[in-house]
Amino acid sequence: MKFNLKLVLLHLLFWVLYLIVWGVRDMAYAPTFWDTLDSNLIGSACYALGVYVNWFVLIPIVLLKGKKLLYSFLVLILTIVVAYITAVAFTYYYIPIHLGTSQFFSTTQGLANTGGDFLVVYALSTSLFFINEWYIKERRLRELESANLRAELDLLKGQINPHFLFNALNSVHVLIRKNPEKALNTLEKFSDLLSHQIYDVEKEFVSLETEVKNLSNFIELQELRFSSHVKVNWQVSGNLTGLRIAPMLFLNFVENAFKHGSTASQTETTIDILLKVESGWLEFSCVNSMEAGKEEQRSGKGLANAKRRLELLYPKRHQLEIEKRNNEFSVSLQIKLNED
Repeated sequence: MKFNLKLVLLHLLFWVLYLIVWGVRDMAYAPTFWDTLDSNLIGSACYALGVYVNWFVLIPIVLLKGKKLLYSFLVLILTIVVAYITAVAFTYYYIPIHLGTSQFFSTTQGLANTGGDFLVVYALSTSLFFINEWYIKERRLRELESANLRAELDLLKGQINPHFLFNALNSVHVLIRKNPEKALNTLEKFSDLLSHQIYDVEKEFVSLETEVKNLSNFIELQELRFSSHVKVNWQVSGNLTGLRIAPMLFLNFVENAFKHGSTASQTETTIDILLKVESGWLEFSCVNSMEAGKEEQRSGKGLANAKRRLELLYPKRHQLEIEKRNNEFSVSLQIKLNED
């Protein structure tokens, strides 16, 4: 887990405010604020135990999984345990200071007092937890909307550009004379590709079958254009039915393989593309040969936007590796499609 200094400081601020508020309250029983500090430090240490068990165990593992009744029961148990630990700590702390107070915390009333104080801290900390979660989700949503907008613009400027249109239509034009049936089939694929890129890109998720079909159409059109010197091995395995994926997630990687391989120089190029679904995980890989000296062309907005979209859409549910080795460029991506 990455160290977050800002978050640590916010937590420290919360407990400092606790010491101040409870110190002011306890001045009704103590001469000065500083006389309340020791006991409140003990209380905050005990209550912090309960707060962080709730934050890092009960909320993410129980409450956010929809087990509300179990969560309520565990919070009740947690409150009793924390109240008991705090009451015992106060009982021993006050023995040399004030015997009456020590005896109070050894009674049921004293246990109820520490339990009530913990519930106040629990309620405040839980509220802050969900306020923070709401803020994170809202910020992620705004970033995702921005990233999707950039992706849409890149697609309109990149995949659907006059140069691509010209080459695809020119290929169809040549086929009309040589093989009319294949020309018709190619035109249908081209139409499906344009429809998908214009309309489906606006959706948050599309069916995986639709996305794979779109990718197949794009690959076939590119194969038609570079058939003289590009060999593509395109494989799909696993059950795609009922699964959904963000649109255009793989297109940047495949387009990049054609664009920056050896296609421009007519050198023999091999592109291996694999998409596999197994046990709720999707594995995608795209490996292409490339000319020496082409590495500097590999950085760009397309890949950067793809990385950012993955971070926003599948946080902690994906792994992306991009490597350049010898005369080969590879992309390996794993995505957990279904959350437990």
